[in-house]
Amino acid sequence: MRSSRFSFESRLGIIYGMEVKRLLRSRRLKLMTLLMFLPVIVYFFTHEEITEYSTRALRISFQVNFSTYLVNFWASVIGQLVVIILMSELLGSEIDKGTIRVLLTKPVRKSELVIGKFLGGLTGMLVVFGLPYLVMQIYMVLLYKQGFTGLRATFGDLLYSLEVTLLLLGSLGAFAMALSVVLSRPLYASLASFGVIFVAQFILPQLPFFDDPERFTLNYQLGVLLRDRFTLHMGLDVYKGDPSTTLVFFASVMLLSLILAILGLYRREYRG
Repeated sequence: MRSSRFSFESRLGIIYGMEVKRLLRSRRLKLMTLLMFLPVIVYFFTHEEITEYSTRALRISFQVNFSTYLVNFWASVIGQLVVIILMSELLGSEIDKGTIRVLLTKPVRKSELVIGKFLGGLTGMLVVFGLPYLVMQIYMVLLYKQGFTGLRATFGDLLYSLEVTLLLLGSLGAFAMALSVVLSRPLYASLASFGVIFVAQFILPQLPFFDDPERFTLNYQLGVLLRDRFTLHMGLDVYKGDPSTTLVFFASVMLLSLILAILGLYRREYRG
């Protein structure tokens, strides 16, 4: 049993490592990362005048600015599209090019292939969003002259921002992966995923029998999650909802999408 578990972890690690190396070498990932630096550049030129150099003032400014950029850019339509394009290509490109036949001739299960590639995609997302987050945190710490004290004070908020980003956008990415198995081409999967998400967020809430339609958007649920941790930012009180329910919903979407992707691979036949 221990040998079987080791074999599973070893195969998964190989798939994950190969995917991460491929993503880190790709020009697309670099361009996506540069795009996510736009809010950092905007903040660099437009930040407010500093009137209080303290750790508390730094944390308040951190929470206000990060929540603003998360809702309005990083996790907005732009961020969602970036993740959909990134994740739909993980399996879709292998199926489209036929290289998945080669992968499946190796001693690897289809479930391991899906999970390994998904974890590799999450690592790519960590780079795309994590680097801009980290640079902005360091710049704000220097701006407020708080040094290592400021880094420690805002590190928890930085990690939480990353966790929320990976949860919400990762669920969209898993959904795009599942569609890429069905549609076989990354472009079709990207367009279909974005179409479904657009309808779910902007069309369905317009139906007259929905109360508070804004709560059906990803950005609103992002605000619900941020409110749970960003307690110094009073402006987040407008987001009503239960953070635990939001967390369970998006985690369930992620898990269900991965299961559908695995089942989709098992239902298809790939012959060399």
